[in-house]
Amino acid sequence: MNTTVGTKGIIWGSIGAELQMVVYDLRYMVICSIALILTDLWWGYSESKLRKREAEEIGNATLVEKFKWHKSRAGRRTANKIVDYLTYLVVGALVGLAITEPMDICNHIWSAAIGLGIGCACEIASIIGHIAYVKLGVEISLIDGWRAFVRFFGKLIKVKSQEIGDAVEDLGRDGRHHHHEHGPEFYDNEQNMED
Repeated sequence: MNTTVGTKGIIWGSIGAELQMVVYDLRYMVICSIALILTDLWWGYSESKLRKREAEEIGNATLVEKFKWHKSRAGRRTANKIVDYLTYLVVGALVGLAITEPMDICNHIWSAAIGLGIGCACEIASIIGHIAYVKLGVEISLIDGWRAFVRFFGKLIKVKSQEIGDAVEDLGRDGRHHHHEHGPEFYDNEQNMED
């Protein structure tokens, strides 16, 4: 039994050491993601405060309560985001070690960066939405901000890998290839344009 525990400890220790190296190699990206989380917290607070004031002006008690700032909820959500982003990094690294490196697609550092980059893209899209509302009074949906940023991120990745960049850019497309509201001629025309 002690041998099994010792073997598992060695395995987890070696995986932990590799993951520590990934975190070290991507340390500035990790710092950037934490800065983005804090920026989103600040602009989310600013938007919530503005929306609460607007709700008070029109006398809507339901909206006043909805946009009331709750420190504990904000703290929990911020802590959850940090854990989520570290999870993206770890899963990205493991996908790299298990799949992309053996298939000679990209190394595990790149796949971890892509995983963390997805989280950063979501955060940037959220920040854009908050700033647009606070500064311009314009509502931008999170999905529109996400699509724009993912396409931009895909173009950056293409500098290193055309195939991975194309795949990431596909995430940012508007999804019309997946909706069934168009007739068969639509898909035929789409297929002809891609050929």
